[in-house]
Amino acid sequence: MAKRLAIPSKEVELVIVGPFDQFKASRVQRLALNTDIPNTTIDELGNSKHVGDVGDIPNVTLTFSAFEVGVKVFGCLTGTDPAAYPGTGVDISELGEVDAIVYVKDADTAVYAKSAHAHRLQVRDFTFTYSVDGESTEDYTAVGSERRWLKFDVVVDRYLPLGPTTVYTLTHIPWQLKNGNNALSVIAGGEYLLENTSGGAPATGEYRIVGVTLTTGDSYTGVPVIAIYHATAAHAWTDVSDAASPIAIRGKDVTVHIAANDIARVQNVTINGNLNVQPVKEMGNRQIAGYQRQVPTVDGTLTVLDTDTELIEILTYGTTPSGIEWMPGEGCVVSGVSLKIQLQDPCDITAPYEIVKTVYIPAITIVGDSFTSNVNNNATQTWNWKSSDAQCIVYSGEPLVYP
Repeated sequence: MAKRLAIPSKEVELVIVGPFDQFKASRVQRLALNTDIPNTTIDELGNSKHVGDVGDIPNVTLTFSAFEVGVKVFGCLTGTDPAAYPGTGVDISELGEVDAIVYVKDADTAVYAKSAHAHRLQVRDFTFTYSVDGESTEDYTAVGSERRWLKFDVVVDRYLPLGPTTVYTLTHIPWQLKNGNNALSVIAGGEYLLENTSGGAPATGEYRIVGVTLTTGDSYTGVPVIAIYHATAAHAWTDVSDAASPIAIRGKDVTVHIAANDIARVQNVTINGNLNVQPVKEMGNRQIAGYQRQVPTVDGTLTVLDTDTELIEILTYGTTPSGIEWMPGEGCVVSGVSLKIQLQDPCDITAPYEIVKTVYIPAITIVGDSFTSNVNNNATQTWNWKSSDAQCIVYSGEPLVYP
């Protein structure tokens, strides 16, 4: 058989496995799964050559960008059921640990040619982008220390036990990994379990696999138990399909509100979040033990066509009209105004249009601005802002009450 020419984008899929369930990510525009292995070259006295290189724990980074059309991606990354999304919204502080799977289709038949799996990646940062002439996007970066390329399928079995149980039956026989484990990951109730490979019954926080039997050290009821493993499953390739979500949402269907005011002439808005995660290492462990999240930071920019003083008044004092002189950022004046982005369904033709997603920041502070005017162009003003309390809440639709 001739070697395939290349792998086109239509033959690559990204699956995210969160604490609640897996999600074959739709509207993804690009992804990158990178590994960096820190190493030190060792020399010695009396040797004209290098002794060799000694490696440290790898740094695995997953980045991906998708058109923002709803809460499915965010829900998976926060362990939230999109079908039962809480009306109170989900804060970005809930962005947690996930597994990532990259499937590559065979060139000739509808099966998988190979798979890649990244274990226990912690979401580190994100960017939401909205522009007047472009599609709304959401970009995420997640980090970890384990990534494998695999010849066969990565299988995801999910169980939702109705009664207390510790025993589950896998759908396929796992291939044993080089590290001696039989599973790539086992997640129960949102917690990653450790594999017991020494024999005997698993202890609390552990699991054991013998044949197709998965046994957990703890009993679970009503919470998802997810087993991820490498197996000769020969699953059929199926294209990504998400007909329930909008195709994409452009600027004409994105409304921007500051406090209770609709902001006119907005050209673009960016929202950046960083969870300030810190890797936790320990002696005797070849992987990172986990990531500790600190207080997140949320900031961004807002660019408008300059027209009058209304926006300056709102951002300085939170209301209009407000005085005759404004110096945003001067002294300790904080407007405390909220920033709200709402994405409307572009297929809804009857006003008021359906809102499919709301991103809400309760209080923003101006940290800089820029006024720009060029020949034969309209004057613009860009405001740099940050969240005053580190909150950024994502809602499905529009909530009845904001915090």
